[in-house]
Formats: sequence, structure tokens, C-alpha cells
Amino acid sequence: MAEPRSDALTISVQPTPLEMRRCSLWLTEHCQNQAVPPEPTGKLDLCLNEVLANLIDHGGASDFSCPVDLTLELADCGDRGLATLTIVDAGPAFDPLSVDRGPLPRTLAEAEPGGLGLLLVRRFMDERAYERAGGRNVLKLGIYWPKGP
Repeated sequence: MAEPRSDALTISVQPTPLEMRRCSLWLTEHCQNQAVPPEPTGKLDLCLNEVLANLIDHGGASDFSCPVDLTLELADCGDRGLATLTIVDAGPAFDPLSVDRGPLPRTLAEAEPGGLGLLLVRRFMDERAYERAGGRNVLKLGIYWPKGP
């Protein structure tokens, strides 16, 4: 994935449930303003909410004092566009891309709560990257869409 450009859009929020709505509005507004179609915007927003929910549920109370930094970059890739969302947090080291969910349940009775959100991130995003840098988790999620004629 490309390095952030100086014109990238950024926001810092506290990892709390109230801030999740603010993040969704921020992402959706900027995607709409840059003509990102609704489908990739919705998928990116769903993945953002999944990652933030995991941070809130599993990040640890001590990490709530450190902001989560979000960066949105939009790129023209010729016949398609690319939206890349970078999520940086100070929680314990955790690579969500390395989690092996195992087989999907065949019936609702076999299903157990948890773990499916990260599967959605894998399936919805075209590009995914994780690194631990400067004591922080850095997760990059990218989605392409075809550009019109």
C-alpha cells in the first residue's frame, strides 16, 4: 500500500462506543465528498466499526486514554479508485490478520459469537496490512472500485 500523502484526511478519537458513530460519519462524509460509491464506502465503514469494536472490547481499559488515529487516503489507480484506511492504536500488540477463524458453522445452531467480524475484514478488503511500529498497532485496509466511463 502507498505511504500516506500530505493531503490525507485524519482524525483522532478515543476508543469508546460514542466515538464509533463519529468515526462512521467522518468516513462516510469524506468518501461521499470524493465520489466513492456507496458499496465500497459501506464495506469500509463496516470494517472500521469491527476494528473499533474489537479495540473497545479487547484493547484494555488502560488504552482508552490513548487516542486511535484514523487516516483516509483516496487514490486514482487508472480504471479504478482505491480508498485506504489506516487505523493506529496503542493497545497490546495484536495482528487481526493472523487470526485463524477455522471453518464457518454450517448451521445457526453451530454458530458461536465472536470472530466473524475479522472474517468480514478479510473478505471485504482488497488490501490488508498490519505492523507494530513505535509501540502501536498499525492496520491498513484498502478497497478498490471501478471508475465510470
